[in-house]
Amino acid sequence: MRMKLTVLAFAYLVVSGLLLATAYKSTGPITTPKTDRVAAFEMERFAG
Repeated sequence: MRMKLTVLAFAYLVVSGLLLATAYKSTGPITTPKTDRVAAFEMERFAG
């Protein structure tokens, strides 16, 4: 029983660590340059 709880706790830590790592990476500099590029493209396109 103690071994089972230890394995479950370790698995929980691994899974939560992976989820936190993917969540941190997806909100990083992947989305920010895209919005800047879209804004710059629209300003250049509709500048006149």
